[in-house]
Amino acid sequence: MTQLVIGQLLNGVIVGSLYGILALGVTLTFGLTGVVNFALGAFMMLGAYGTWYFYDVIGFPYPLAVLAAVIVVSILGLVSDLALFRYTRGNLVNGLLVSIGLIFIFEAMVLTAFTTTPKDLSYVLPGAVKFAGITLPKIRVAVCAVFVVVIVGTYLALTRTWLGRAAFAYSQNSEAAALMGVRTGRLQTLVVVYSTALAGLGGGLYASMYSIEPTIGAFYILKAVEAAILAGVGSVIGALGGGIILGISENIGSVFFPAAFRDVYGLVFLIAILLVRPGGLFGDRS
Repeated sequence: MTQLVIGQLLNGVIVGSLYGILALGVTLTFGLTGVVNFALGAFMMLGAYGTWYFYDVIGFPYPLAVLAAVIVVSILGLVSDLALFRYTRGNLVNGLLVSIGLIFIFEAMVLTAFTTTPKDLSYVLPGAVKFAGITLPKIRVAVCAVFVVVIVGTYLALTRTWLGRAAFAYSQNSEAAALMGVRTGRLQTLVVVYSTALAGLGGGLYASMYSIEPTIGAFYILKAVEAAILAGVGSVIGALGGGIILGISENIGSVFFPAAFRDVYGLVFLIAILLVRPGGLFGDRS
């Protein structure tokens, strides 16, 4: 029983890091543009399919396939921002409508190109590692490590560089940041593109663990929003923490209670936290 709980705990950390990378995109986009971009789940799906295409069809090495997919998704993010999202900044409802529309468009594009047949890349890094009697697939451990490095790197970039400080200043007071010389339009576009790149990276690495299909994004963007709210929207490291806590609560809950309700356990934990800390675990206490 102890090994089962520890195993589910580690699996929760791995799955939670995937929630965390998307939650980071959600919190950055919302903090800088005022829009909750639900299309990030669709960008994740595009990253997964792009990685599969570059690896399985074109024949790129897996790391290069992920990089190529992230670049393609980033370009789509840039086009989406310039054509659509920049007209919805600060307007939650319009941003939501645009992101929902993009979800339908991207899913239809993938369905047309690749049909509903699931794709699988789970063979890119075979084998397993053993830790304290627990066996974990190598690819999941590697993916979790990449996610943690990316999130910590983003945190350092936001706190140690001029661009990061400009983003923080803009999120606190946009008019004052503009008066101090921050080119706010470009800053917002950069954040949107970076968020879509994070989603593309998440999708590319997701493809190495699970089979992919056009609708995977809808599930994970809901988990990401849940993780961002749990952590407190605006907290970069909190996004990782929120994702991991959510992943652990789902996996541990399914050990002691019916696994069919595993998605409910994280939600119950979220509600319990918000009753005590309305601003989230790492957010404002108010």
